[in-house]
Amino acid sequence: MKISTLGFPAHEQAKLAKLLPLGKNRVYHLQTLEDGALPAVVLVFGEQHLAHPALTQATDGSGCAIAVVSAKPPSGGQLHIPYPLVASRVLRILDGIGESLPPPSAAASVPYPLACTDTRQPRYRVLVVDDSPAMQQALALELGKLEEAMSIDFADSGEAALQQTLAQPYDLIFLDIMMPGLDGFETCSRLRQRPALKKLPIIMLSSKTSPMDEVRGVIAGCTTYLTKPINSAQFQKTMQRITKWLAQHVDEVAA
Repeated sequence: MKISTLGFPAHEQAKLAKLLPLGKNRVYHLQTLEDGALPAVVLVFGEQHLAHPALTQATDGSGCAIAVVSAKPPSGGQLHIPYPLVASRVLRILDGIGESLPPPSAAASVPYPLACTDTRQPRYRVLVVDDSPAMQQALALELGKLEEAMSIDFADSGEAALQQTLAQPYDLIFLDIMMPGLDGFETCSRLRQRPALKKLPIIMLSSKTSPMDEVRGVIAGCTTYLTKPINSAQFQKTMQRITKWLAQHVDEVAA
């Protein structure tokens, strides 16, 4: 998989060049944006470089993924690789991106949604909290199928979710249970402690749910569960119920 970079200091570029060959699940080739070969992923060092003309020219309409390397999650909801770079973490995130990318033959027709790419006017703002880029991708695709357009932001940890919900109001949160640092139960409990988030729909995500998990989720304050990997029919059915409630709630607030 071809990886390009933008804005990397020389010492961080050298570090990246050393850690990419350590990948066991996929072969990564580091290249520059200017060498003419279309990358699968562009790593941008700091969100200040997202507006760089070279990035727009190289990725416009290409369907390649963009991930921001920074200490804090980017404000625009792009994929995030935490800084400083840790080999195991970088490779895990890149592996997840690689799994989510369409095959080369389909790349031109199925772009990778780095954030909400829906051109309709969004009615609701959604926060997806999951440290897996593949899961972020799956949820973005499913949300794009809904009748109501959604604006989607991403957070890759419970700590990041707590920060983002302070800076931005949301209408709905998807919250993974198993994450580094704060897990989903603790994150949900802390969110519910804020008066403004008492009634906010919080959907917990889990690869498997036991009765004990469901009890812990109820105690923490989650609205409902979805299992991973996402079942499209189950997801759409759940979201029809959630969006119906959201519409009623918005109308009540407006009245």
